[in-house]
Amino acid sequence: MLHFAPRYGIVSPCLFWGQRRVRDLQASRPANDNVARSGANDDMTTHDDALLEAALRMFAAHGLSAGQRACEAAEIAADGGDQEGAAWWLEVCATFDGALARTAARSFAARQMGGR
Repeated sequence: MLHFAPRYGIVSPCLFWGQRRVRDLQASRPANDNVARSGANDDMTTHDDALLEAALRMFAAHGLSAGQRACEAAEIAADGGDQEGAAWWLEVCATFDGALARTAARSFAARQMGGR
């Protein structure tokens, strides 16, 4: 193995690449986008935060099958007549697997139309 050893008394630029990178990143950091927003976006931000929290909890509990479990929860809510709950769980499912959520939504709509 070859090790780089600069001549005594010389500070190698290799030793400072990380510090320059960190300094450059700190200089170009965006403004804090987690600051409370005013107006109509407050409800949307709260909704998005709650959705993210629910998705993270599902992932913590069920791992890679969290999307399927959220879809099953939406189906249970829809079968129980809780359309708002079904829509919520479909949004959580869409966080993991958009195609699965769209398929489930079409299935629920077809069942609802067939049940009338």
